[in-house]
Amino acid sequence: MQNMYQTPNNPLAGTIPHYKPRAGWKILFFILAPLEIYSQYLGFSADEWDLPIWWMIFSLSVYFVFFIALFGLAFAKRVAFPKVWRFYLPILISTDIFEFFSVIEGLNMSILRNQVITMIWLSVLFFTWYTVYKYQKVMRYF
Repeated sequence: MQNMYQTPNNPLAGTIPHYKPRAGWKILFFILAPLEIYSQYLGFSADEWDLPIWWMIFSLSVYFVFFIALFGLAFAKRVAFPKVWRFYLPILISTDIFEFFSVIEGLNMSILRNQVITMIWLSVLFFTWYTVYKYQKVMRYF
């Protein structure tokens, strides 16, 4: 006979997934953050693309929020809500597309060099978009 005061066994207890960030996300954060600070410094000091100052400030704020998401993904920290990141992703994508076309237009290089730069830059852009998408998805496991 079983003890009727004993709690039943739950085979699902302890199987709730928990997000543990990999070391690669931390390394990526510590590599990209100083590069972005230096890039923004050069953008404001050199202004070689002739972008208006309001756009440079907007771009700075968009990428500041991106690095908040990268920090949260690298160190498993919850920042804001998943819906915030779902609404932020189209803003990041549209900002990147505008800056991409404004830079490609101003390069005045051969078509082959434009294609190489396009392929490299698009791979980096897709990775940043994936980072925000992944952070939005894994937030529920923190």
